[in-house]
Amino acid sequence: MVSAKQIKLGVINSKAANDFVKKHHYSGKVVNNSNLHFGVFLNNRLHGVMQFGPPLDKRRSLNLVKDTAWSEMIELNRMAFDPVLPKNSESRAISIAIRLIKK
Repeated sequence: MVSAKQIKLGVINSKAANDFVKKHHYSGKVVNNSNLHFGVFLNNRLHGVMQFGPPLDKRRSLNLVKDTAWSEMIELNRMAFDPVLPKNSESRAISIAIRLIKK
């Protein structure tokens, strides 16, 4: 049985990320200002994408974290996974991505 612990994350290029999001995200749309793209892999095959970038709503975001400039924050703009990934893959991928971003 496949476990969420078997997924791997890696930085991918924006074209690959955008193509995957257009195909698998419910909106079929990408956020154009996303600038960090993680691919979620299982058995070395791409089965998910998470795109991070500047917050879309500046007024609401600046008050969330004190002493943080607009250019010092990112948010998860899009997350799209296909049904191949096992249960709990979403939360595991977010956890791994946060750790990678902190590095």
